[in-house]
Amino acid sequence: MYLAGIDVGTTNTKSVILDAESGQVRAVGSCRTITRHPNVEWSEFEANALWAAVVQSLRQALAQCDHPERIGAVAVASMAESGVPLDRHGNILYPAIAWHDPRTASQAQWWHDTLGVERVYDITGQVIHAMYGINKLLWLRDHEPEVFARIHRWLNVEDFILWKLSGSVATDYSIASRTMVFDQRTLTWSAALLEHAGIPEDWFPPAYAGGTVIGKVSEEAAAETGLPPGAQVVTGGHDHLCGALAAGITHPGQLLDSTGTACAICILSPTFRPEPALLAAGCHEYAYVLPGSYVILGSMNYAGGALEWLVKMLYGNRDEETYARALHESAQVPRGARGVTVLPYFLGSGTPHARHMARAAILGLKPSHDRAELVRALLEGLAFGLRDNLEAFYNLDLLQSRPEIIAIGGATRARELMQIKAEITGCRIRVPQITEAVATGAALLAGIGAGVFASGEEAAASLRHSETLYEPGAEPQASYDAIYHNCYIPARKAALDL
Repeated sequence: MYLAGIDVGTTNTKSVILDAESGQVRAVGSCRTITRHPNVEWSEFEANALWAAVVQSLRQALAQCDHPERIGAVAVASMAESGVPLDRHGNILYPAIAWHDPRTASQAQWWHDTLGVERVYDITGQVIHAMYGINKLLWLRDHEPEVFARIHRWLNVEDFILWKLSGSVATDYSIASRTMVFDQRTLTWSAALLEHAGIPEDWFPPAYAGGTVIGKVSEEAAAETGLPPGAQVVTGGHDHLCGALAAGITHPGQLLDSTGTACAICILSPTFRPEPALLAAGCHEYAYVLPGSYVILGSMNYAGGALEWLVKMLYGNRDEETYARALHESAQVPRGARGVTVLPYFLGSGTPHARHMARAAILGLKPSHDRAELVRALLEGLAFGLRDNLEAFYNLDLLQSRPEIIAIGGATRARELMQIKAEITGCRIRVPQITEAVATGAALLAGIGAGVFASGEEAAASLRHSETLYEPGAEPQASYDAIYHNCYIPARKAALDL
């Protein structure tokens, strides 16, 4: 049997066709995810454009597939926190506001003022933030009342694509968690939080574990996408977590660095433990894509995206050749980038300091610095941010010192960044060479739903792939330890007022 996995990402939408018998990806399709900017700070997605990107990526993949009729199941991974409002006839009422769009800041503040961070965290495992889906609904209530009055259904991006594929309304626990109104103990919508917000529970779809069959590919969707009609449609999950499954994150205590546009640092936990120290660090904790497990999530909100932005700014382009040249030139720069320190807080500091209003800074810059040194400084800043998170996890007894890091995501193609991360953290980094890990993880969940795999462990173990290892080395570790303590930490403390 073949399995299809879809990854609707912030930057690109990808589809893969996985041969469940051989454990190999047979075909890949990709399409740019189009982001609209109705004003300079806003970002949103047209729902029909998201579906069009899914269709294009699937058709690309299917054109390379020898026997597309063998596809027995399809699942969807997606970015989180964005949702599509529909009326009772299924008409799209408003674009999906992007997860990083700042327009919902006052709605997030309302939760602070009226309920408090501790209460929300104890129920949902989420730290109050403007990005969550409930705040987008409240923004529509406050600023688009005519749209709000017609809402019959709120579908997250994964849910919207599942609905387009099958006509069934459903979500999975991990994506539901990112609305900030999902109860982690009962794995149901929180009646208390929804009543507080004045939002009807029936606007939200039923929630299921990842890997649950919720319908079949409709005749209409089959005609559009090329998928075989009747193939099972299965819940996937939050993109970082689907990628974690493909990388083999199936046991408590394993650590994942998933870096695409943003960076997620994930630890698997067998229980939901919304402790005050985790809240203070800004860590999220919510249902994983496998039943009976939770993920503790640290983050940097703009990581691979920051690197792409800087390369384009300094080199005039961000095509693969230019990107590779920028990274190659940065590798010739000595450690410490001749005194330049970049604090990559483009969209807030992320964890473990949770300063949402922090912004990026470049310190120590002189006229003699060149573009390669700035790129090097950003790479080091991203790696120092990873080390900051690991140090917090050590202090919370969530990790043993210097664990192996499993890394996935588009940024793993930047070998220079991976080596710097190993040297700054002192950890060996293992990069499974999985073709489109997030979409492949979704395909594995499709296989679980279809009964091809009996468990997440069996699904992850079925993949056949090579690995790349990055070792820290004693001398680079010592050099970076000095830079971390003498340069980065003082800069970070000053910038974040710690």
